[in-house]
Amino acid sequence: MKAVSLVSRRADLDRAGFRDYYETTHCPLAMQYFPFLGYTRNHLLDHPELDFDCISEFEAPAWLDDVDVMGSRSRQLVMDDELKFMDPARIRVAGVRRHVLITPARDPATGRLDSRVLLLEWHGDSLLAEARQLAEQLTSARPDLHGMHLDLLDNDPRCPLPCNALLWIDWLDRSEPLPAALTQLPGLQRMVQVERCDTPLATLQERFVAFQP
Repeated sequence: MKAVSLVSRRADLDRAGFRDYYETTHCPLAMQYFPFLGYTRNHLLDHPELDFDCISEFEAPAWLDDVDVMGSRSRQLVMDDELKFMDPARIRVAGVRRHVLITPARDPATGRLDSRVLLLEWHGDSLLAEARQLAEQLTSARPDLHGMHLDLLDNDPRCPLPCNALLWIDWLDRSEPLPAALTQLPGLQRMVQVERCDTPLATLQERFVAFQP
């Protein structure tokens, strides 16, 4: 089970305070009560006018699909903490169908990645083919391209994300301007720069204590 969530800070916090609480307090708490297989926070570095400040990525084991997660004690404990730094009315969650287009060859050193996320609203079935073609073009032209994947979103119609796909692109030690092809993609709603905070699987397993139904 994979999902993404748009997360917004509480009105009395700036982005720096929001990020600090998320990374130092909330994340360790969530890891205690949920058996994450993947957990990444992508903190926005630009576009302060947007109504979200982080794109969070989650992966959980399949057995949680058969559990009332929202009614669980684990969810209540995490939700109580969310109120201390998030605006719950603006949280939006979508299921993810992920397609890896370029697999990173290695884990980069801290600070060397330039990460961008393209929010796309695409109608039709050709987006994956278009993304694969773009990946081929960029791979041959840009040796600083590190990784690329496409998330097709299954939005909740009650509170959808402002897009139905996310294209993630990582550059390693980027020294050239971003390719114009990125801004010319049909259906592009916004391109944002993010700081990726990815928790290794070993850390997730080490910090997990128990899921409380």
